Amino acid sequence: MRLLPRLLAPLLLGAGVAGAAPLTVEVRFDLRAVLVNREAPSALTLHAPGRAPLPVPLRGPASVTHPESFGLLLPVRVTLPAAPAGEVRLRGPLFVCGLRERVCRRVDLNLPVPVSGGVARVTVTDADLAPRRSLWPGR
Repeated sequence: MRLLPRLLAPLLLGAGVAGAAPLTVEVRFDLRAVLVNREAPSALTLHAPGRAPLPVPLRGPASVTHPESFGLLLPVRVTLPAAPAGEVRLRGPLFVCGLRERVCRRVDLNLPVPVSGGVARVTVTDADLAPRRSLWPGR
């Protein structure tokens, strides 16, 4: 009778089911050259192997200079029930407008989220949202 739990324990622990500690994921935004378009459908999600994508709620105050349409993003904490066996990624469209160039664009984020000691942290910066340069000018 005791043999069955001994056989199943490695399988359950390996799957992150029995006794696994939760993982707190912190998503921070250090954006200085862009504002987020509050009316556009930005939607970030956390992706981990073997799990359904987990939505990251986007909240923040309106911009002081452009309160009608634009805003800032506050840090967010999301808890996964257990640390995943593989890489965690932050993905999804974010609609931003550059303060200097005054051009709005959709940026599809796909950033790795480093995990260390039961906490995963990622900071989205202006560099992550910079327009990608084409190798072929004019296209």
